[in-house]
Amino acid sequence: MKVVQQTFTLLTLRERPVGVWILSGFTAVVGLLIFISSNPPVDFFGLFCIACANFMIFGSPVKTCLFDKNINRVTFKQKGWLGTQIISYSLDKVTSVQVEKSNLIWIHFYRLTLRFVSGRRFYLTPIPSTDLKLQQSLADYIQKFLD
Repeated sequence: MKVVQQTFTLLTLRERPVGVWILSGFTAVVGLLIFISSNPPVDFFGLFCIACANFMIFGSPVKTCLFDKNINRVTFKQKGWLGTQIISYSLDKVTSVQVEKSNLIWIHFYRLTLRFVSGRRFYLTPIPSTDLKLQQSLADYIQKFLD
């Protein structure tokens, strides 16, 4: 996610999974070439590559997060090939913005979360990242905006 727009009353963050889109395009091309140029059972691997590319494209929506002090709402919008999903919460219910750490073997992953009064948490970055500095700077940026 990166900051797209900021005013005194509005903060907009957006994440475009361009890397996933490029990877899925490459996977689809490789799968198509394998499918066209091979005989069974190798051509089924090409078909598998094409199917994986489709799942990557359809599963990678553009995510927008809008913090609006005028209407006291934080709105999350995911717009993808299969439709748009919108979730909205009151800004008064947000208690903090945190970076959560998780480990997989020796690799550290970080996710940006909003904590609510109820104890519930919402992941601004649902897919963990290894970039702690980016996640921490976004958390500080949002927290400064909310204060």
